[in-house]
Amino acid sequence: MQLLWTPDQMRLRGLYREIGREMSAHARAADTFDQSTWDAVRAAGLWRMIVPPEQGGEGRDWWGFTAALEGLASSLRAPGILLSIIAQAGMVRALDRFGTEAQKKHYLPRILAGELTATAIADPDTGTDVRATSSILTPLANETFALNGSKYNIAHAPVAGFILVICKLDDHQRSGISLALVDASMPGVHAGPRDDKLGNRDLPTGSLRFDDVRLDYGHMLGVPGEGLRNLVDIVSLGRLYYGLVAAAMLEPMLAEALAYAQRRETFGVPILEHQHVQRRLTDICIGMESGKWVAYGALSRLLAGTPDSVMLCSIAKLVGADAVVDSALDLLRLYGSKGYHEGPVADFLRNALAFCAVGGTDEMHRRNIMNQMIRLAPKAGAVSDRAVKPAQPDREAQPSPAPVQAAVA
Repeated sequence: MQLLWTPDQMRLRGLYREIGREMSAHARAADTFDQSTWDAVRAAGLWRMIVPPEQGGEGRDWWGFTAALEGLASSLRAPGILLSIIAQAGMVRALDRFGTEAQKKHYLPRILAGELTATAIADPDTGTDVRATSSILTPLANETFALNGSKYNIAHAPVAGFILVICKLDDHQRSGISLALVDASMPGVHAGPRDDKLGNRDLPTGSLRFDDVRLDYGHMLGVPGEGLRNLVDIVSLGRLYYGLVAAAMLEPMLAEALAYAQRRETFGVPILEHQHVQRRLTDICIGMESGKWVAYGALSRLLAGTPDSVMLCSIAKLVGADAVVDSALDLLRLYGSKGYHEGPVADFLRNALAFCAVGGTDEMHRRNIMNQMIRLAPKAGAVSDRAVKPAQPDREAQPSPAPVQAAVA
């Protein structure tokens, strides 16, 4: 596990922190995609860090990307773009780990060019229970397929250039999970209108419909019918990053709240001297640090492919989400009516509430954690393999899939 940023990672964290500060200083429409920030992080090389050199990237590692993401989250006041970055990172990992050379050559340069992608998991009728998806992949003659179904609440659905669609083979009850790469311009692909949301309105989400979309094996990410394990690996990365970003977003809010508490006076003293105010501020700090460190641990486990990585990624998401939602409410109480008025505290609360559902609900993650606890229980008394030999490299490691379901927003 990495306990200190390297000098290069510190440089990256600082670079993207400054990008976040600079972009936050410019007013923009709150309900439109933040294209200027997207272009800025692309130009700075965010995607080059994790795209292999063969496809035009630098092929560094996920820790450098993580440092950059944390730096951006610690200063940028538009969390919707952070969720867009996490969604895009999941697509890079999907292609890098499970794509064919032809798929990498076709899709990764498009990501480097700034093209938005989407990962379509949730169905209108079954939500994120992927085993019950009603999006069906029907085998046809000459090694082709027809895709039919609907998806909803999909990040970038109205604007994505290509989509990773989670579906299942026809005539399968709760198996046959397949992953299909579909271009938004293909016949039969229909994007619905943008969703009207409480917060994070700069993150365009919406529905997708697939009407007899014709595909072949070149569109399949991995083996058709055997995609669940790969899907769990892909969404696990997003889960821990949701937790990390949620925690990192608290950094500027806490600094401003501390300064406010030092200058705001009641009963002749700064409110910082009141014990209940100190409690709120320390709780925010504890939540922020807890969220970051659980996410670091989950990333370390995921990259090593350890058996507990799936569980830890869900834990990281829950810890970060709880921290940002609880802290947003504490900030509202701290600022009182000033916080309730339209402004940074009210905006923060609206956006923070999205973490109750983004990447899967609390109930879904707790069910996943329980399933993983049961799966890991027989091994609890044995000496772990990772204690006596190095973990396998990231590209070879394959964490076991969640037994029931996987989710991402």
